[in-house]
Amino acid sequence: MKKTLSLLAVLIATGVAATPVQAANHYVSALAGVSWMQDNDVTYANDWVSNTDRWHNTFDSGITGVVAIGCDYGSTRLEAEAGYQRNDFREAGFPYDLTDDWGRSSLTGGKSTVYSLMANGFYDIPLGGGAELYGMAGLGVAQINLEGNYAINFFEGESINGDPFQDDRVTAEDMTYKAHTTAFAYQLGAGVTIPLSKGVVLDARYRYFATADFTVTGPVESTWFVDGNDDFQTAYTNNSLNTHISSHSVLVGLRVDI
Repeated sequence: MKKTLSLLAVLIATGVAATPVQAANHYVSALAGVSWMQDNDVTYANDWVSNTDRWHNTFDSGITGVVAIGCDYGSTRLEAEAGYQRNDFREAGFPYDLTDDWGRSSLTGGKSTVYSLMANGFYDIPLGGGAELYGMAGLGVAQINLEGNYAINFFEGESINGDPFQDDRVTAEDMTYKAHTTAFAYQLGAGVTIPLSKGVVLDARYRYFATADFTVTGPVESTWFVDGNDDFQTAYTNNSLNTHISSHSVLVGLRVDI
């Protein structure tokens, strides 16, 4: 991941730096705002269930921010951008969220964080008085980090991993999932810029950001409690999630000529 991001950053930065000074104005920008990650469906497989399950995740609104360096050619702009986004889980339809007396699971915490490097293109439309309307599109890579904490309860003499429990015996399993991967990413957006002073403009933007489908793998660490006692710990090593992410964001910031 680090090699991929570093290579992309070097290529973009080299292209921006190589642009003749007389051909473009150079600038830096920084924007921050609110992101709304869309619900996603997840295909899940592991080393203790032979079939593949699906479940549905929902997210709280989160934060996002981008910094960029770019070249302004008049009606068009090219830009190298680094971004960050974080959204906490609201609900996770864990595949063993059963409605009968076998068991029940609940999400106790978790988050999705995304780091991205993007190459963006802009088209500016003058509105008068120095203000401009623009459309933008970008391609790049994203590192997606997923972390979830679950509590699973089993009831009334059910068999867990072949070990039958006595009637009315309750077993709770706390599970923590951590994984990360790299995926192709793209974004589309529109915004408006308003001049504040010479070489400084206010930039307000809407952005849609998404990745291609990706698969993440990582261990699930769990602790079993039987009759309130911490009995043993288990690590399920071959877990995998297949999904994609997408989000809507509103950002506001400044663009400054350099």
